[in-house]
Amino acid sequence: MLSFKPKYHEEIKTGTITVSFRDWKTLNVQKNKIYKSSNLGLLRVLDVSFKMLADIQPTEIKRSGFKSLQDFKDSYEESARRAVDFHTESAVKIEFEYLGEDIENKKMLMGRVTPMELFEIRQKLLTLDEKSASPWVVKTLMLIEKKGPLKIEELEKSIRMTPDAVKMNIRKLKELSLISCNSKRCYSITPLSLKILGILKKK
Repeated sequence: MLSFKPKYHEEIKTGTITVSFRDWKTLNVQKNKIYKSSNLGLLRVLDVSFKMLADIQPTEIKRSGFKSLQDFKDSYEESARRAVDFHTESAVKIEFEYLGEDIENKKMLMGRVTPMELFEIRQKLLTLDEKSASPWVVKTLMLIEKKGPLKIEELEKSIRMTPDAVKMNIRKLKELSLISCNSKRCYSITPLSLKILGILKKK
């Protein structure tokens, strides 16, 4: 589980804090998974990897919620509860997005659906493509999977559809719990979407 001190909660909710560094020896969270953070809400991990502490950039320090490198070091050592060698040691870097305090379709977002529910969602997507002059469902989901999180303007340029059409299609995908949107209005695919893509790519 990902936990944060209460003083960081508001900045996480507004999308100001989107990165966290942990003193872990293994990758305790997985990319594209949604985690419940105590007294905060649901967080979706966008990426997770090891990174040398000496290679952390100023932009990453800022995205972690700190004003200076020294502030970051003080907080990191406090959390690690030991003296840290910032020249030779590595940390686990987690990039994430805040999904909200309470999501009614959390089960759906996380891909916990029955085979029948999965079949019904697939059929709805195929119907959407059949009714469209230019099939867009798989193309849109694969684009977000590969390059996301993406803003609506970035999707408009890549998909080559009118802004109104893109917005309408994004709304349909969101209603089906196939994409999520963070506080910065950037769209990402959900674990459910990964399951659907796995099925559609086989067809």
